[in-house]
Amino acid sequence: MRGTGNKTFDIAWVREQFPSLKLQVNGHAAAFLDGPAGTQVPKQVMDAVQNYFLTANANTNGAFLTSRRTDEMILSARGAMADFFNCDHDEVVFGQNMTTITFALARAIGRELKSGDEIVVTTLDHDANVAPWRALEEKGVVIRQVDIRESDCTLDMENLRHNLSAKTKLVAVGYASNMVGTINPVAEITKLAHSAGALVFVDAVHYAPHGLIDVKALDCDFLACSPYKFFGPHMGTLYGKRKHLEKFTPYKVRPATNTPPESWETGTPVQELIAGIGAAVDYIAELGRHCDTGVKSRRAALQAAY
Repeated sequence: MRGTGNKTFDIAWVREQFPSLKLQVNGHAAAFLDGPAGTQVPKQVMDAVQNYFLTANANTNGAFLTSRRTDEMILSARGAMADFFNCDHDEVVFGQNMTTITFALARAIGRELKSGDEIVVTTLDHDANVAPWRALEEKGVVIRQVDIRESDCTLDMENLRHNLSAKTKLVAVGYASNMVGTINPVAEITKLAHSAGALVFVDAVHYAPHGLIDVKALDCDFLACSPYKFFGPHMGTLYGKRKHLEKFTPYKVRPATNTPPESWETGTPVQELIAGIGAAVDYIAELGRHCDTGVKSRRAALQAAY
C-alpha cells in the first residue's frame, strides 16, 4: 500500500503530547530554547516509566512475573534502539550516559593497546569523545588531533589522512559538532580509517535528534548517543558491532555474564529509564506515521519522521 506522505507535522497533535508545554512563567507560556542541551519529554515516555514501576519493578532473570516483565521490557527497548540504529538488538548497550559509556569502552579497548599505538581525535569534538581516549596516554598511547578548516569549521580531511598510519588503532569522531553544527562525512572517514586498519567510534549525540542514523551504511564499529536529546530519559546508548563487543573485555564484576550486550552493562541498570527509551523511539515512529500513514515497520516510520 502506498503511503500518504505529508510534508508538515500536525503541530497541534505534537504539542498535546508534551505536558511540560503547559508550564507558565510570569503568567506566560514558557518557551524552551535549550534544545541542544536536551528535549522535553512526551507523555508516553512518562507513562512508560511510571508503568514499569507499577507493573514490573524487579531485577532481571527471575522466574516470577515482574522479573519476566522486566526482561521483556529490556528486550523490547533494545529492539526499539536497534531499529533506531539499524542494527541487531544484541548490538545495543544501555549505560548511564554517553560520557560514561565512552570512558568504559576506552578502558576496554585500552587493554589491548600498547605503548606507541595511536588514536586520532578531532578539534571539533565534544570533550566526552576526547578525554576518554586521552586518558590512555597514561599507558603510552599517542593521541593525534585532526584540525579544522577555519574558513567553514569543517574537518581538514587532508590533515586526517596525514594523521593515519599503520600505528592508528582507532579514530574517534563526532557525527555533528555540538558547537558549530558541522556534520562530518562519517562514512568517508570510516573508509579511510578502515583502510589504515583502525576502528571507528562515532559520537552521534548531536546528530541523532536531526538525522536518521544507519550504522550499516556508515560501517562504523561503535556509535554512541543520548536518548534525552530525542525525547527520552537521561541515559546513554551504544551501538557496537557484535564481533567487537565479543572481542573486547569490559570491566565488570566477576559474577556478571560474559555475553554481550549485558556484559557491558555494569550493575543493575536503571530499568525504568530503559522503558522510557523504548517509548521515546516509539514516539518518533508515531510521529512518522502521522506523516506517512502507509508505513508498516518501525524503521520505516522512523524514516518518515526524519
